[in-house]
Formats: sequence, structure tokens, C-alpha cells
Amino acid sequence: MKVSPAERQLLRELAKQYAEIAALPIMEKRKALWYNLNNGKADHPLVAMEFHGDRDEIYPPLTCEDPLLRGVQRQLSYSIYNHKHFNDDRVIPPFVKLRVPNNFVPFGYQHPELKLASTQSIGYMFDHAVKDLEADFAVFKPSVFSVDKGLKEAQAQKQAIEDVIGDILPVRLDFPSFAFNPSHILISMMSMETMFYAILDYPELVHKAMRQLTDDYHAYIDALEAGGAILPNNGASSVDQDSYGYTNDLPSAEDLDRPARLTDVWGYSNSQETVGLSVDMYDEFFFSYMHEISKRCGLYAYGCCEPVDGLWEKCLSRMKNLRKLSISPWCNEEAIAEMIRGTKIVYHRKPSPNYVGADTVFNEAEYLKHLEATVKAARGCPLEITFRDITSVHGEPWRLGRAVELAREAIARHW
Repeated sequence: MKVSPAERQLLRELAKQYAEIAALPIMEKRKALWYNLNNGKADHPLVAMEFHGDRDEIYPPLTCEDPLLRGVQRQLSYSIYNHKHFNDDRVIPPFVKLRVPNNFVPFGYQHPELKLASTQSIGYMFDHAVKDLEADFAVFKPSVFSVDKGLKEAQAQKQAIEDVIGDILPVRLDFPSFAFNPSHILISMMSMETMFYAILDYPELVHKAMRQLTDDYHAYIDALEAGGAILPNNGASSVDQDSYGYTNDLPSAEDLDRPARLTDVWGYSNSQETVGLSVDMYDEFFFSYMHEISKRCGLYAYGCCEPVDGLWEKCLSRMKNLRKLSISPWCNEEAIAEMIRGTKIVYHRKPSPNYVGADTVFNEAEYLKHLEATVKAARGCPLEITFRDITSVHGEPWRLGRAVELAREAIARHW
């Protein structure tokens, strides 16, 4: 990895700014609040803002050429911007995070992504390998995975970053939540329409594919554990759906006198692609396999955009380690709140992104009503509000910070 003098100076200046923010007293206060929330306490709702659109619309441009350095620049620069402009409850930790470079290729098939024509678009399509499950089943080969035994690759990357900014900021290896999203894998292979027809036409082959995929994930987990490639993630590590892992209900590195296992960390699943199935069919063809993997994790987060209230009784209530549940704009907020109230499960609400990202005029009054409905419904539950799927701000970046203010106003009025 080559670092130009200009890149070195840029990263060091960003690291200094980042370190100053991370050292602010508010960060320790926020961290304590996240621990309480993820421990299951319902006393203080938390708010996080994430922007998923064209990054150039709000963030300073990235200039580092090397992918590793560019990732560090993104982490530092975006965190600084978020702190200055969003004022949400995110914690800026006093270190740079570097993900452990493990890899899993489902069925050994690399899916070509066909980007849409516009250079500004974040959309893409898959070139599906399976047109008919019976005719094309040979595509489902054993999955391929690699485990960075001894974390040699990660350690080398860590050393490279430390050589640039290590005297300003520590660098820590990071193991985010372990994800198992089988329905997304299947539609990547065969499209949603083909998958739905296959469940009707070839149910035994769908089960065969799911059994193979699940067994491959078991083997991958075994290899991660044997290779010492799992790290505790009960702190600043990411939990999928733009959340945070702070909790006392999982062990830290200091708590363990052995290599971490999957039972020591967060896991995650979603199944947006199966909303067209009945609950019984979802349970049979997908949830039963997801539940099998989820039981190997310490705590679990579930859901993305799919409504979860209809899945609770037959499926999700069986997940004894469930700790975060995604409450999307398509979910019956009052119903699911009643189901999980009194448990430790975090009501992880995703407000509709339309007010902030789709509407050309930001209707603050209507958005406040939308947020107030959430706060009223979730009272008595650990409440986390995460703004996601905002793909544009129509040239008005101030909308993001204002959305956070409105969420806090709703909380102040009704919690």
C-alpha cells in the first residue's frame, strides 16, 4: 500500500478532528444510554440518522486512491460530518474500526450485478443463474468460504493504518453482527418470481437448497470458531440495520478466557423477499432454517422492511435470544408493541423515509405526527428510532438534522 504525502497529511488531520470529537463527554453519556437500551431498559429512546443515497449529495468527496485508505477516510470524514450536522445519538468511538476480512460465497456462485445506466443511481439488477429450479439445480454447488486464520490479513491491514494514524487513534479489529439472509440469496440466484413458483412446483428442491445452504453456514461458523476469527461485538460494533452492539448481556474480550464463539456475539436475519408467502409457508421454507442458525448466536436482531407483526406468534416469538426487532413503515406499530412490551426486545423503528427523501417539500408538521404515532405506540418498550433508506435530500442536507430534532420533539411530548 502506497501512501502519498498528501494522503498521509489528510488522514492525520481527519484523525485529529475525529479524536477530539470522540473525547467529548457526551460520547460516554451516549454509550451508557446505548448499553441501557440494548440491555432491555425502556427509559430513554435513542435516535440515529443514516443516509443511504448518493454520498456526494451531502458528504465531502473522498480523495484517497488505495481502497483501504479510502475506507479509513470515509470512516473519519463521514463520522465528523454526522456529528456536526445530525446531532443524533450515535457514539463516535475513540478508535478506528477495521472489519475482519472473512468471506462466504453462497453456493460458490458470484452473482453478477448489473448496474443501472445512470452513474448517480444506487440501483442494480442480478443476472440470475436459475431460470427453472429443476432444470438448473446443478448451479447449487457447495458454498465457498475463507476464514482469516490467525487474523493475519486483518492484522496486516491494521498495521498499515497504524503506520499512518496510529499515534493519534488506535485501530481495532471489528466483527459485526453475523448475518444469515437466505431468501435474499435465493432470489439472487433465481429471481423472486422464479423462487415463488419453485416453492409451488418443486418444494422438495427448495428444501434441498435451503438444507445445503444452512449446512454450509454451519460449516462456516465452525471454521470461524476454529480459526479464532470471531471477535466480541458487544460494544461499538455494528448490528445490521444501522444499529449498535452495546450491551452487558454479551461478553467483552476482557470477560473471555478463550476464543470467542458465535454464542458470544450478535447475529442478524431478515426476509423481505418472502412477504408474499403465508406465515405457514414462510415458517416451513425459510424461518425454520434461519432459526436453526440464530440459535447459535448470543443475541439476535431481526427484520428490515418486511412487516413483522404477522410473523410474531408462529415464528419470531420462538427466538429466545431476539433482542432487536425492525419495525418498518409497513408494520402495525400498535400490534407489535403490544406483543413485545414487557420483554427486553428493542422496538427498532424505521420511520417512513418519504417525508425526508421522496417529497420535494419537507412537510415537517406531517412528519412530526408520523413520529408521534411511533412514540405513543412504543411506550413501555425499549425504543430505537433509526432513519434509513433516505436516498436524496433534494439539495437540502439540513433535512437530516431536522428529522432528528423532530424525533426528539415527539419523544419529549409523548414518552
